[in-house]
Amino acid sequence: MKKSHAATNGPLTPNPLPHAGEGDDVRLQRNVSNDESLKILVVSQSKRRLDDLLASMSQDMPQHHFVGRLDRAIDLPRWVEELRPDTIIMDLDSPSRDTLEQICAMSEATPRPIVMFSQDGSSEVMRSAVAAGVACYVVDGLRAERIRPLLQMAQVRFEAWQAMHGDMLRARQELQEHKLVEQAKRHLMKTEKLGEEAAYQALRREAMEHRVRIADVARLLVETVKR
Repeated sequence: MKKSHAATNGPLTPNPLPHAGEGDDVRLQRNVSNDESLKILVVSQSKRRLDDLLASMSQDMPQHHFVGRLDRAIDLPRWVEELRPDTIIMDLDSPSRDTLEQICAMSEATPRPIVMFSQDGSSEVMRSAVAAGVACYVVDGLRAERIRPLLQMAQVRFEAWQAMHGDMLRARQELQEHKLVEQAKRHLMKTEKLGEEAAYQALRREAMEHRVRIADVARLLVETVKR
């Protein structure tokens, strides 16, 4: 296992795993298996639990890499942007409001699958964590034999959420563009004394002439009228 000097954002000393932002990726063992390799960022308040996890995963899942460890989720979006992990493992006594806000900000900017191990079994905290972007919330269960299926489950849920989010954004964009086209048509119908179909064809000709979408022509017309 590679070692490097650690820089900390908290009181714990990370050995042998370097803190985020320092040194090379840490390969759990040199003999990489044929399974898919993941780059993992760890947020852990407990050095003991982290050391136990590392020791177990080095035997059971040697293909994965730890790219860094944070004592707390401070500046989580920045670290994820810099280190580009494939997934995140969080080991917390209970996710604080600040931690959930950091997860939410990260999920908006650079979303990643998150497996969170917590000692807090409160349903309210669990719902808040999932709403913030946690794919798997596991109570009192940081055991090496559970990591592999939980990482797989987190990835599946994450991909499903991303697909739904993408569909929602596309639907929202299509609705907004439809409203713009309707506004532009109404404006042309009123100012140019055109029928609805003629107004639409006028927008279409303008779009074809400039090689842009009809929605772009409509947006420009609506914005011009508002000035």
